[in-house]
Order: sequence, then structure tokens, then C-alpha cells
Amino acid sequence: MTFDYSRIDRLKTLSKGRSHDPYERFEWPAHIPDDQPWCSNDLLTTYGTPLQEQLDAAQQIRLSKWEAVNFFSLNVHGIKGVLGFVSRCIYEERYADVSEYLHIFMGEENFHMWYFAKACLDYAGKIYPSIQLQGDAQASTPELDDLYMFASTLIFEEFVDYYNHKVGTTDGITEILKQINYQHHVDESRHVSFGREMVPRLYQLALERSGDPDATRAEVARTVTNMFRYFISLMYNPAVYDDAKVYEPLGFRNGNAMRNALRSHPARKAVHEQWFKRSAAYFTKQGLVTDLNLAAL
Repeated sequence: MTFDYSRIDRLKTLSKGRSHDPYERFEWPAHIPDDQPWCSNDLLTTYGTPLQEQLDAAQQIRLSKWEAVNFFSLNVHGIKGVLGFVSRCIYEERYADVSEYLHIFMGEENFHMWYFAKACLDYAGKIYPSIQLQGDAQASTPELDDLYMFASTLIFEEFVDYYNHKVGTTDGITEILKQINYQHHVDESRHVSFGREMVPRLYQLALERSGDPDATRAEVARTVTNMFRYFISLMYNPAVYDDAKVYEPLGFRNGNAMRNALRSHPARKAVHEQWFKRSAAYFTKQGLVTDLNLAAL
């Protein structure tokens, strides 16, 4: 395949031209109001289900807070993993032509991790721990290991960008939270563009070095499908429903029971498709998957 170096050059130029000091970028209030939402109601994991209408305004605001903390925490843990990977591979031969941009990427991601963590700690008092679910990629070759890291990072970036863009452009959201989400959306648009260049490049390399390309294609399709299932599941954190104090008023015995009910609710299937359809279309077009049914995941 042809690698678009002109795009990489544009990304470097854009990053350098739009660089900012994250420690000066935001004005951090000592406290944020309890009567303002952290995200819009259509981003709540109760959205589309009858449970949404059973929550009063105060409960919806509390839920929006802890849903946001979950998303910010996911970013913190996701970025830690990506930084560890990139720092290990940045000077390997197959990344020599993009290592300069990887330095920019690492710097921006480190800033993102800082301000997401700060928001969690300053305004919620904690970062949710990383959640381990089945579906983590198990690579059979080093080439596939790299592909899976870039593929999962790309899916994750587009997943959280859907949230960031909506919150960052919605009126009525607490200003510091709106600004954090908007800035992350602006930066992540470049990272998504970079990932979309790297994934097909690494996929081709994995196929070229495979002793059985058909088996490799099948493994990749299975693994990428599991990635989508994994990230859909990360939307639903039982600790959110516990901290928001909504599971009991809604008739559930605990946060896990509420999580399981929402994760499998038929009305949420359409929401999953809306969040992930752009990524699914890309991976299908690139040939990594051929029959990805988001509604079935």
C-alpha cells in the first residue's frame, strides 16, 4: 500500500502550530456546581431505555457526573498503555519514518492524561480503576501485536471522541468540563488521522510476514470484532451506578445488576451503532473485518 507521508507532514505542522501549554490552557475552579450536568442526557447509559424517564433531574445530573468520571478514567488508563507501547517501539526500524510524529503524539497524550486525571481527582476525588474484561487482544506474532495496539487505540480514540465532541459543543455543560472535552476532540482528530494511516500499513506487514495469510486474516477479524465488543462494554461501569446512587431507586439490587441490564437492553443496540459506526465502516473498508454487526455485540 502507499503510505501518505504528506498527511504525516501535515499532522506535524498542525500539531506544532496549535501547540499550547496545558498548564495554562484551562482555568480550574476550586469547585464546580452540583446543579449543572457533566454531559448531555443522550450520553447517559440509561438513554433510550425506560430507566431514563424514571430518573429525576438531580439523579440525571449525578449520573452524568459519574459517567463522565468513567470516561475520563478510561482515558487515563488507555493513555498509560499507549504511552508504554510507543515509548518501547518509537526507535524500532519500522517506525523510523514516523518517529518524529510519535514524539509529538506522546507529548500530547501525556497532557491529556494529566488534565483528565486532574478533573477526576479535583472534582470527584478519585479515578476509577482499570477494568479488565474478556476480549483483550492476544497476538500470535510481533507484527500482529503492533497492529492490535494501533487498531485498539484507533477504536478507542474514535469511541471517546464521540463523547468529547458532543460534550465540547453542548451548551449548559460546566465550562471547565466543556473546555477539556473540546480540547481533547481537537487534538484527537490528528491522532485519529495518524492511526488511520498506520493500521493498514501494519495490517499489510502482518500479512506479508505471515506463513498463512488466510489464517492471519481470520485471526485479525476475530480480534478486531472482540475489540469493538470490549469497548462497548466499557461504557457500562457498575461503580458509576453505585456512586450516582441510582441503582436502588431504579429497582436493582446493586450496580452490577444495573450494568448487566443496560448492557443487554435492546434499546441500547442503536446507541452502540451510533457511537461506533464510523470506526466499523473504516475497519470494514480496510478489510480487517468483513461482517461486523455492531447490534450483535
